[in-house]
Amino acid sequence: MRGSRALLLSGILGLSLSASATAQSGRAHLLLVTVDTLRADNLSAYGAREGATPNLDELGKLGVLFEDAISVIGKTGPSFATTFTSLYPPTHGARRNSVRLRSDVPVLAEILRGAGYTTAAFISNWTLKDRLSGLGRGFDHYDEEFNTERNSFGLMERDAVDVTRSAVRWLSSQTSESDNPIFVWVHYSEPHDPYNLHLKHIPPEPTQEDRVSGWKKRHRYASEVSFTDHWIGELFEGTKDLLPESRTYVAFLSDHGESLGEHGYWGHGKNVHWPNLQVPLILKGPSIPKSVRLTHAASLTDVLPTLLELLHLDAPTGIVGRSLVPTWTQAPDPDHQRFAIGDRGAAVTSRGRNHYQNPRAISLQTEKVKVVFEFEKRSLQYYDLVSDPNELRPLGSPPVEVRPPLGRQLSDWYRDLPKYEHRSGDLRDEDVQQLKALGYID
Repeated sequence: MRGSRALLLSGILGLSLSASATAQSGRAHLLLVTVDTLRADNLSAYGAREGATPNLDELGKLGVLFEDAISVIGKTGPSFATTFTSLYPPTHGARRNSVRLRSDVPVLAEILRGAGYTTAAFISNWTLKDRLSGLGRGFDHYDEEFNTERNSFGLMERDAVDVTRSAVRWLSSQTSESDNPIFVWVHYSEPHDPYNLHLKHIPPEPTQEDRVSGWKKRHRYASEVSFTDHWIGELFEGTKDLLPESRTYVAFLSDHGESLGEHGYWGHGKNVHWPNLQVPLILKGPSIPKSVRLTHAASLTDVLPTLLELLHLDAPTGIVGRSLVPTWTQAPDPDHQRFAIGDRGAAVTSRGRNHYQNPRAISLQTEKVKVVFEFEKRSLQYYDLVSDPNELRPLGSPPVEVRPPLGRQLSDWYRDLPKYEHRSGDLRDEDVQQLKALGYID
């Protein structure tokens, strides 16, 4: 990135970025950068137009990019609870937004703080507030101040400028007086609906022939992604001296994708088709090979054990994910199974909670086949992911023979899954208003 960007940051942020924060013991730092509602195919590195996301594309070239990573649920709070615990939502308890994570399961920040890390988070989505999500556990500094509005709908989301400023300002305040390595989580929310057009980040309009239904919304969504990429670039530039490349692991991912009209659906969370589940996943750091693209099947359940192995720390017992570190050198496993859940919005009343006893849908997928069970229809649908990767032609029977049958394996997985769902906490009026604006309350 060019020197003009550093000058721009100095002017915008008004900070003197000293390298003193990195004069520590040599243990690796961890920077986790996440983007809300970002489907992988809107990054150039994953097939979008060239130049749409230059900073994240560069990150992919400097590390390992997973071409086939999925979320376990299309909801922000539950998804991050899975990312930080390597447990499925019914097990960690936060099955829906506004339902707190169980307090008796280990989380990433807590593990790192116990290992001597100084920990901080900078969030931008209202549902990630600690009293609603329980995700603040383990963070020395959990910045959930919503002082600026991303749009005219209220303070439900915080813009990328404020998030970046706050993260760099905090990092610049860390001095050599502490020998602790640093773990920082920075979360951006721009691609979440409602989508805005950003004047300096407007993608080319499609040709007249390509202007199919919904193209304007997709166009605004792409603008949000480009804008977010720009500010992630500013974050990287503003922290390069504070978190030096030689001693810092960077993990980039999204909590879930976004359906942009596919399967007749706009939004996220209520189904388990690929636009809701497919997310980017990029890892970079001292022991990670550069410019490697992997086709290995990955899930957000794998993030916790992967990061802990990179940092030479033990993973908790009972987790469901696997470390991805061996994938640098191993061949993909075509039979590796990944599970996901499609669920309803938050339940405010006891009657609503009773109605929501089961999720909308659950799914199991391997490299070649996917099976979906819809609870209300009591039906199984299969998809041949080789001939139908966009899941447009449901089948009545599996395209490949597996014993025991995949439908039974999916049913057994959900039946045997430990379930500890908590009830929604005391929602304030402002919480209900913000969660409704975000589409998280039906």
